[in-house]
Amino acid sequence: MCPVRGKFKQGKRKQRSPIAVGDDVSFTLIQAGDQPEGQISEIGERRTELYRSHPRFPRQRQVLAANIDLLVIVIGAERIDEQLLTVDRLLISAYSQGLTPMIVVNKLDLRPLAEVQADMAAYSHCEVFYTSAETGVLGDLPGRFRGKTSVFAGQSGVGKSSLMNALQPGLGLRVGVVDREGEGKHTTTHASLLPMAGGYVIDTPGVRDFGFWNLELHEISLYYPDWKAAREQCKFATCTHRHEPHCGVKAAVESHELDQGRYQRYLTILRETWNQQESVGY
Repeated sequence: MCPVRGKFKQGKRKQRSPIAVGDDVSFTLIQAGDQPEGQISEIGERRTELYRSHPRFPRQRQVLAANIDLLVIVIGAERIDEQLLTVDRLLISAYSQGLTPMIVVNKLDLRPLAEVQADMAAYSHCEVFYTSAETGVLGDLPGRFRGKTSVFAGQSGVGKSSLMNALQPGLGLRVGVVDREGEGKHTTTHASLLPMAGGYVIDTPGVRDFGFWNLELHEISLYYPDWKAAREQCKFATCTHRHEPHCGVKAAVESHELDQGRYQRYLTILRETWNQQESVGY
C-alpha cells in the first residue's frame, strides 16, 4: 500500500487525481514486515495519457490511464451500425492524445466475415482485426501486444473481457451477461494493470463515454486522418465542414469520395460537443 504524498495534491490542478494506473512512480518504504507500506515520493513524466472531461467537474480532466501505447476499440459484429458513433469518438480521443488506435470486431461467429468487412469499409485507414473470443479465433491479434501497454474500450456487451481472457489464458476477468436487447453490464469496477500477450493491459471502467477535454470545434476534424486530402481543399483554416462555403470535406462527401455515414456521425459529434461546451460555459 502506497498513499500519495500531500505535495502532489497542493495548488490548483487541472485534474482530480495526481496519479493514474500506468504511472511510473518512486516510493520510500515507511513500514516493513508482513504488511509493508510505502509512500509515493515521485511521479515520473508520462509518455501518453488517456483522459476525458470529468463527468462531474467538466472544467477538469480525468486521466483514466497513463503511459499506454494502444487504444483497442472493440465492437460486436452483430450490431456494428449502432456502435460506429462510439468508434468515431474513440478514434478522435486516440489520435488527439497521441495513442495508436486499432479496431477489433469481435463475435465473428455471429455473422459472415464478408458482411462484416463491408460494414467496416469506411475504416480502411485503420488497423482492423476480426475475431471471435467465443470460438478462439484471434488471427494475428495476439502478436500486436508484445512489449505494449494497451487499454480496451467500447460499449458494454461487445466482449472486451472475454477477448482479454482469450488473449491471456488464466487472466480470469469477470464476464458480463448480455440481455435480450444486446446490452451488457459493466463488469470492471476499478482500474488495474495486468499482464497480457507479452505486454500489459489496463483494465479500467469509464472508457465507454468520452467527453472531449479542451478541444475546439474546428480541431475535431483534424483527427480524421482519412479526411486530410479533402481538408486541404477547404477555403478556411478553421472550417468545421458544416455551413462554410468552399468546403473540401463536404464536396468529397457529395462526390462519394468520403463516406456519408461517417460524415453524418461527425456532425453528431460536433453538435454534442458544442452542446457540452455551452452547458459548462466554455
